[in-house]
This record gives sequence, structure tokens and C-alpha cells, in this order.
Amino acid sequence: MAIKRPSKTLGTPVRRQVTSPGLKHVDVRGTQQMVPEEVYVGWLCKNKACARVIAVAPPPAGSKPAAAESDDQLAAIKCPHCGNEDLYRWSARGEHKYAG
Repeated sequence: MAIKRPSKTLGTPVRRQVTSPGLKHVDVRGTQQMVPEEVYVGWLCKNKACARVIAVAPPPAGSKPAAAESDDQLAAIKCPHCGNEDLYRWSARGEHKYAG
């Protein structure tokens, strides 16, 4: 006669996914909000066919400045030009000239 065990103890242990550090929400400027030959703070699109500037939108007027946060946060950003979505390091942003 076989001993019956609860199904919880059979098989492999439950694997939990490792959570990534929190993703930062970033508002980006749309293509109609950028002027050619202007310098904007942001990233260059990782899509090699696009490689245009993804500019960070300024915070709304009257909002509190962001608290000191870790510069190693990731931001999931969708390119306003080609629609490619990718992860960008907050610390990797820089000043780039928009070519239009």
C-alpha cells in the first residue's frame, strides 16, 4: 500500500522570479515638442535604424523636485520616433542635439 502525500510536497520547489530594481517612470517629449538643432537631456534610441534623441520631458510647473534617487535605476522608454521600447539607465542620460 502506498503512502499518500499532499500534492504540495511532490515535485520541484516553487521557483520565484527575482524582482528587478524598481523601474522609473519617465515622461518623454513627443516629436512635435522638439525643435531641430536644440540640445535636449535624454538618450539616443537603441534602435540602430532610428538612433534619434529621446528627450526627457520637463516636470510640470509647480511640482516638487524629485527626491535624491539612485542613479542606477532603469527606465522603460518607448521611442517617440520609431516606437521601439527598451530599457535605459537613468545615469546614462546626457545632452544630445536633436537633428529633426
